[in-house]
Amino acid sequence: MHKVTADAITMDQATSPSSSEPSRARDVFYERERGVYALRILRDVAHAVVRFPKADSRTDAIQNLFNTVAKAGIPLFLIKLHRSSVTFALAGAYLDRAAEVLQTAGYDVSIRRDLAMVTVVASSMREMAGIMVDIADALYEAGARIYEAGDSHDTVQCLIEADRVPAAIEQLCKVFHLDKSAIHEEHLPIQELPS
Repeated sequence: MHKVTADAITMDQATSPSSSEPSRARDVFYERERGVYALRILRDVAHAVVRFPKADSRTDAIQNLFNTVAKAGIPLFLIKLHRSSVTFALAGAYLDRAAEVLQTAGYDVSIRRDLAMVTVVASSMREMAGIMVDIADALYEAGARIYEAGDSHDTVQCLIEADRVPAAIEQLCKVFHLDKSAIHEEHLPIQELPS
């Protein structure tokens, strides 16, 4: 918490000859808002699990994978590197093209459509002990499986089935005492892919 004390003499005291001592102005406290204050919903998200060809080294396979997807103009997010695979999310509109270019490059690709990313927003997320437990419990109560998760300084992102979004919103609003004005729908920008 940040504390600022004002030591100024009030106007009345400055002009009054009977004041022998300046009095202190009251303490003023400034604190960043804490706690969850918004939910963001991103629809039409897909998830891919890409397994490396056995003959390739892990480093070469990862580099080739990202070069292949970049040349195809496909943006990725929620990227996770594993021992023998890479997982990532992407706009559902790009999924068929991504699977095509990666399979042509020799990768084994498993895909899942019809997902949504639910993002929980708090101004100081990394100072909130137990926040992930609260989110996971709420999603469990909503019957929503978490396919992927990520975080930043002010968010936790969870990839879930799109049809579980209404139940997830209801549970998260209950846990974090939010009303419907805290819910924001977002859309991924879709661009024409190079041929």
